[in-house]
Amino acid sequence: MREQNLQYVLDRIAIQELAVEYGQAIDYGQDTGDWSRWSNVFTPEVTADYTRFMGTELLTLTREQMPEVAKAGLRSFKRVQHATAMSVGIQFKSDTHAEVMSYAEVAHYFPLGGIQQEWTIIARYTFSVEKTPGGWKIRKVLLDPIHYRGNMLGLELVQGKRIV
Repeated sequence: MREQNLQYVLDRIAIQELAVEYGQAIDYGQDTGDWSRWSNVFTPEVTADYTRFMGTELLTLTREQMPEVAKAGLRSFKRVQHATAMSVGIQFKSDTHAEVMSYAEVAHYFPLGGIQQEWTIIARYTFSVEKTPGGWKIRKVLLDPIHYRGNMLGLELVQGKRIV
């Protein structure tokens, strides 16, 4: 068990903020085209497990490649909003490694026949994080869908379907 001192508290806060930043930085990248915030949440090499969600294989990429994954999945959406729960579960494995679990409700907005559509995923994110000279960063991410609601075409769009 890790000693629960001031550094422990500071690390917990930093990891909670990292879990929230993961989602907010995606939203920012989608809105502005600037994906640098999202790249910055990762270690130089990251493992991304979106297999349960997007039907893709397990990916091992550089942090600079990660925005391409997000852009491909979000290309059909006008806006995305990650509402990440602040109740983040953190299990320290050492002073520099932790396993993190957080929940998010992510709304995706897209037009269809001139009518605004919404598709939402309720998901659990599991992150393996490590403390680096630049702060806590995500080394591995697993997205586990729990529930979907709204226009289910949204799931097909994430998985690569195009509206013609």
